[in-house]
Amino acid sequence: MYGGRFRIRLGARNAIQMRLFTVLFFMSYSLPGMAGARVEVGGVLGHFEYEERSDSGATFNQESGTLPGIQAELAFDVSDLGWIKLSGSRLFDDVRYRGMTQSGRPLKTRTDTEQTFFELTLGRPEISFHNYRFTPMVRAGLRKWQRDILPTSNTLRLNEAYRWRELGLGGSVCKNVALGWVDAWCLEGWALYTLEASVKVDLTEINAGSPSIRLGSKPGASFQAAAFMGPVEFKVFSHFWQFGKSDTKIVNRAGGGRLQVQEPASQSWLTGFAVGLRF
Repeated sequence: MYGGRFRIRLGARNAIQMRLFTVLFFMSYSLPGMAGARVEVGGVLGHFEYEERSDSGATFNQESGTLPGIQAELAFDVSDLGWIKLSGSRLFDDVRYRGMTQSGRPLKTRTDTEQTFFELTLGRPEISFHNYRFTPMVRAGLRKWQRDILPTSNTLRLNEAYRWRELGLGGSVCKNVALGWVDAWCLEGWALYTLEASVKVDLTEINAGSPSIRLGSKPGASFQAAAFMGPVEFKVFSHFWQFGKSDTKIVNRAGGGRLQVQEPASQSWLTGFAVGLRF
């Protein structure tokens, strides 16, 4: 029976974080010569919810838990055409797993979770109206999600690596204020679409290799509200995405036999808050 486990060493995670912060630290001193260049680094604390469902709407399994992480972005103006922003974030921890085995028996365990997001956002010049600033935007993103369901006394580990692209059309509205320490606030909303999604399933423990399965494309959405206090940005966010059910894939096992592998439809929510420091 399958559960899952695959841990990434803490030292490797810390090394990646230190490299990211070091690069952005030096970039913050080298970029002021570029017109309108801005760098922001900070921390994130998100709450993750995941659910797999059958065609009839019954729940196969659920995952829920807190994911701390880091984020960074680089933005710069492009003459009179608007601006470009490159951003990335990385969240990781273990979350609670509640579901069932292939034979239908209840299963409770934990899942090592690591999510990495990269985005390229293009913003048009602001449109001002009654002290409000409106900005239309488009976005393209690359998402990665390492999902490692930990083993129990009755189940094996299950390691799944998701990868997908995301396109977005959105906008923001901002306003300068003089409210205590708050200098300005912004609201931002996106209509998203997930495409070219796939999951690589590690079945080596049962001699079935690591097949890659294509997932169905589905719409999603995201929203965030931000407050600016000098160089510090506080924001709350919510991000929703989903995958359609995959086709059934036949996998040959070493030594004989075949497996039918299929990924059910799923929905994911990531909500939380972040604090960033702008340079």
